[in-house]
Amino acid sequence: MRILMVTPEANPFARSGGLAEVIYALAWSLVKLGHQVSVVLPFYRQVQESGRPITSTGQTLNIPMSWKTVPAEIFTSQIDPNLNFYFIGQDALYNREGLYGTAYGDFDDNAERFIFFSRAVVEMIDALKLEFDCCHAHEWQTGLVPVYFRTLYSDRLPIQRLPVVYTVHNVGYQGLFSSYDLPLTGLGWELLSPKALEFYGKLNFMKGGLVFADLLTTVSTKYREEILTPEYGFGLEGLFRERAQELYGVLEGVDYVRWEPSRDACLPATYDRDNLAGKKTCKLELLKRFGLSLAPDQPLIGMTTRFFERKGIDLVENILDDLMRLDVGFIIQGTGEERHHYLLQELSTRYHERMGLMIGFSEELAHQIIAGSDIFLMPSRYEPCGLDQMYCFRYGTIPVVRATGGLDETVQEFDPATGAGTGFKFSGYTPAELLGAVQRALAVYRQQPQVWEALMKSNMALDYSWTKTAGPKYVELYRLAAEKRQRLLGG
Repeated sequence: MRILMVTPEANPFARSGGLAEVIYALAWSLVKLGHQVSVVLPFYRQVQESGRPITSTGQTLNIPMSWKTVPAEIFTSQIDPNLNFYFIGQDALYNREGLYGTAYGDFDDNAERFIFFSRAVVEMIDALKLEFDCCHAHEWQTGLVPVYFRTLYSDRLPIQRLPVVYTVHNVGYQGLFSSYDLPLTGLGWELLSPKALEFYGKLNFMKGGLVFADLLTTVSTKYREEILTPEYGFGLEGLFRERAQELYGVLEGVDYVRWEPSRDACLPATYDRDNLAGKKTCKLELLKRFGLSLAPDQPLIGMTTRFFERKGIDLVENILDDLMRLDVGFIIQGTGEERHHYLLQELSTRYHERMGLMIGFSEELAHQIIAGSDIFLMPSRYEPCGLDQMYCFRYGTIPVVRATGGLDETVQEFDPATGAGTGFKFSGYTPAELLGAVQRALAVYRQQPQVWEALMKSNMALDYSWTKTAGPKYVELYRLAAEKRQRLLGG
């Protein structure tokens, strides 16, 4: 199949979070399965500075934006004969330090930036006479792509026939803007209705994708169930229930090229399940890096996250005094709300011999924390999929997670008596339950070291590769979407 992936970010060109990694890994898995993939994203400054060879296609499109037209220059870069990238260039909109905003908040013109991007993608398909068998759009930033397909451009035969699969990675971020931004889209005011783009008086980009795409997916089967409820649906649960027959949960995979302890260049020592000596070296080097006084056989707990309550950082702050009394080491990396920065800095000063803190994000350090820790915390309030717990499996680090979304789906409570399970879970969003799960993990670590090692080795053999799991499932969904489109067109 020939697949077009529309995304606001993708490795190796532009990244703000896990989405970029997911897109690149999925694209490669599809290529390995024998398909041709094109990925399109904005021509950000980060893309321009990526160091990758990028050339202009020579095509500049004039994109209507309300009363004016704005030029879009189309660039391209070929990673592989079957993996090609396109970029929508417009310096006034994309040549900036961040992808979506700064440390102080989102860019004020994000509505304009992603209206322009979505329409330019459709114009690009038409102008370059590109032929695809399916379009796969991701996140709120691309929600208008299926809207354009089925409204303003529905009379253009290649676009009319092109099926669209739309993936929601996180319902908590929907792309909500003022209704006064609608004229920028060129769409009629009749679409600003509860049945289309309107959401409590606002313009909702994600809702556009949910209403107009042929099939919908999200990033785990558990999260698919959760978003049908008011607690996790963020006001869109009615629409998810309405389209439940066309809503699929597909668990994300792991890119084992980048996440493999036996050849990870980020680590001070490599290791595998047959020789764990390198993991001990990783732990010692991590302790040295943060200047912690912890005996090598004492448990080290790690965490790399965003400092927002949806990630459970408030639970961690609440149990830190108790954790330190359990004679463990704790290393955490992340960035987010300043109030959490200040509190964690105060706590790390108080416990400077056993708590290491890095405000910021380094991918190299993320690898080192996952490799060097014995236990890894993911106490999220909600987590659509989560990738770190799956990285932990391969690195022999035992996850302690809250039973939500993809965390609940991938982590099974460990039973020391039978050896079944992969980690430790808690259900209620309370500090006491998180602490209880950590204590269960510590009990096995300290009292049953051989059982603990067997758990590590068992987890390290698990396979969550894209080509085994998500890739084939998406190919099946692309075919289903194509069949549905054919039926709708009477073919």
